[in-house]
Amino acid sequence: MTTSLPTRANALRERLARLNEMTSNVEEAANLEGLRAELAGRTEKLRVQLDKQALLTGASIDVPPPASLLAARKRAGSLLEKFVNETRAATLKRGQGWKALLEEAEAASRELAQGVAAAWRAHRQTVFAGDTPAAVRTKLARTNQNDVAFVAYQTFYSQLKTAFDTPPTDKSAIDRVSQIVAELEQVAHTFDFAVPPDVKRFLEAVLSQSGAPLSLLTPAVLQWLNDNGSLDSYCIRSTGRS
Repeated sequence: MTTSLPTRANALRERLARLNEMTSNVEEAANLEGLRAELAGRTEKLRVQLDKQALLTGASIDVPPPASLLAARKRAGSLLEKFVNETRAATLKRGQGWKALLEEAEAASRELAQGVAAAWRAHRQTVFAGDTPAAVRTKLARTNQNDVAFVAYQTFYSQLKTAFDTPPTDKSAIDRVSQIVAELEQVAHTFDFAVPPDVKRFLEAVLSQSGAPLSLLTPAVLQWLNDNGSLDSYCIRSTGRS
């Protein structure tokens, strides 16, 4: 039995409709993939910095989140809510929300990296606020024991400085800093300072992780520091502050 023309026409319309839907789905998938790729590069850079922030936070080193990060999180949540209700690429691209999200993610990555680096540099003064090798050298008696100890101090001090050049990427880098500080303190205890006993106790305490308490800053120590032009080389820091 020959199929009627209306039936054939209807079948053709249905087939064309399916083809059109398939074409639309392909285009929509391509549009969504383009948006995903556009966002992926920025979120990956941000993820690296967030991992570093989490690492420092886990070591009790505070890294406040920048305002751009909070803004990006809020905007991403808003866009996601809209996209759930209407899952089309056009939903994300509507208005200025998508462009703003990309800009905020970029800014968050950059500003968080700066915050991580600043927090890590500041942590150095927390773990070790001892004198530089040049400052130590001027206070040491020139003996063989001091010369050997000074070379070791200089080496560990250089390693500590290098460790704070860039933020750590894993816990072992933070643990390494603690090891270097311990080595510095151990070497400092072997120094023979050619100074009065009160000054010797003060200088030894300065080279420790906890620093010198005010009780060691006696009039004799103050006088010695003043006479040697070292009074402005030290500052008072509250141990109650992080």
